Amino acid sequence: MDVNPEIRDRILAAAGQLFEQSGRKELPTVDAVRKLSKTSMNDASAVMREWRRSQIVSATAAVVSVPEKVSQASAAALSTLWTEAQELANESLNVAQAAWDAERAEAEKLRVELSSAFETQGAELEALKVKIEEVEAKASAAAAAADVERAETVRQVAAFTDQAHTAMARVQEIEKRAEDLKTALSSAQASVASVTADLEAERREHGVTREGLTAASTELVAVKARAEAQGQVQADQAERLKRVEGELTQARGAAATAREEAAQLRGQAEALTTQHAELMRVIEGRAAERPKGGKK
Repeated sequence: MDVNPEIRDRILAAAGQLFEQSGRKELPTVDAVRKLSKTSMNDASAVMREWRRSQIVSATAAVVSVPEKVSQASAAALSTLWTEAQELANESLNVAQAAWDAERAEAEKLRVELSSAFETQGAELEALKVKIEEVEAKASAAAAAADVERAETVRQVAAFTDQAHTAMARVQEIEKRAEDLKTALSSAQASVASVTADLEAERREHGVTREGLTAASTELVAVKARAEAQGQVQADQAERLKRVEGELTQARGAAATAREEAAQLRGQAEALTTQHAELMRVIEGRAAERPKGGKK
């Protein structure tokens, strides 16, 4: 078969290099030459067949010359001449037979090497196929797990976002209640101050009559009762304000925690999305590298 000259040179160079490395004691195998020259098995086997043939000493036909004793022999020595001729013919035949046996043995060795090389390649390809299938299966499983985890993360982000919105609404409601209580407390304090000022003014007023004093005393008792009631209301409102402020602090803390957890989950979702995209790219790349027709 015709082999590209550049490929032939590479094969011959690789064969010569391996032959020299063995100390010219052992002919290199076809598979070793193929790997070193980085050529196909067909090209390597064709060129190696010629190269090995050139390394075998070709049997050359023995040049048979008329022996001196034959030319000098007489008719009486004809039987001796015939025997010598037969021996010479047999010697040439044996040389040719030895060369043929050597070439046939070399051809058989080449056939065995080729068969072994192809079997080795077949096993390597099968192992590679199994490994690729395992990698693809693991990648598919990882992609599916990433999809599930990403969906769960998105759900958690949505839940924490809703919790954060609810907490913020609760904070706004509590702040409004606190403002209302502060306003009511200020109004009660102003009312008590006004009543106290009126009472002090009446006490300092000169020329109060008995009836006016009695009425003032009655009014004082009523004012004290209202002041005590108002004071109790103020105490209740102050207690309620403390509770509201505590609830407000808790609600603000819950809202901050919900926002932090939502931010962390968003980061996890983004990381999972990136991992999923990378896994899909790897799977698509593996599928694109797989040769058509089931051959690799």
